[in-house]
Amino acid sequence: MMTKLRRTHTPVYVRHKPQPVLDVTNRILNITCATAAIETLQVKEQLKTQPIRPQLNVVLQSKPGALKTTILDQIGSAYNVTPYSYVTHAAMIGSIDRATGQVIPGVVWEARKKPLLLDEFRSGERGDAGAIDVLLGVLESGHYKRRIAVPCQTFENIDGLLYYRFRNGEIEVQTRFPTIIATMRNLDMSRSDKVRALLTRCIPIRYDLPDEVVDAALQGSQLYYPNKLNAPSNVVIKQRDYQIIIRVASEIRATNRQFRENYTRAVGDLCRIFAVLGTHDLELYRLVCYLEAGYHIGEAIRLSKGEQEHTHEA
Repeated sequence: MMTKLRRTHTPVYVRHKPQPVLDVTNRILNITCATAAIETLQVKEQLKTQPIRPQLNVVLQSKPGALKTTILDQIGSAYNVTPYSYVTHAAMIGSIDRATGQVIPGVVWEARKKPLLLDEFRSGERGDAGAIDVLLGVLESGHYKRRIAVPCQTFENIDGLLYYRFRNGEIEVQTRFPTIIATMRNLDMSRSDKVRALLTRCIPIRYDLPDEVVDAALQGSQLYYPNKLNAPSNVVIKQRDYQIIIRVASEIRATNRQFRENYTRAVGDLCRIFAVLGTHDLELYRLVCYLEAGYHIGEAIRLSKGEQEHTHEA
């Protein structure tokens, strides 16, 4: 009698030579995952102390064959979460079984305090536009509320300051999670205001992988190598540190017109990076600013090192 054996997957790291794109992408992904632990983030501005969203979000954008799904699967294995594909509105926010009245919690609640991994998330143009509405709400503030047409009994699940509830004909959630979205669509060309709004809430990583990296991955080498950073639960960024962040972003804004539109959101993302690292990485700050200005990651790496701009690949 044959016995089915389950093969245990052991990560294998094959690094024949430095791979800047993969190394930088991994660093941003590790910082993003670490922000799941941050409950509150405040910035001491010149005139007041301002709370801002603690979690980072990333969009991995590339052509088919760049192993986006593989990267998400490897992140999921590291953090014991499952990537979701083509999430509908009902799956995102939750639903009620009409036959039993049982509440089925949504992805935005099940993913709390962990990375939310979305593979080929529907854009809202040819998919479920409601799903992106939910995601936009929770990415900005962690909160989403709406009325529902299906009657149900009161349901409430509380996890510290977070909650998920159905009552009085409404569904309401307060949650938090960093999000990593993988897509082969060129979101920069989208006609949807919602998609553009989603992109501005994320660090977009537009990338390709060298042939040798793809070949190594097909032989079992890892693309994602976890470095689990310990972020504090509550962070207050002092004014002098905030001014360093502002200075870096302002210098790029002064010379790059494309960056002006995303300047304020980029400043927030640099604050979130500092909240995890606890120290300033000026090269990484510049890199993120160039990514948010629309540059391909290879060009952003060159520019962050002070090299002359070559071509703009978006």
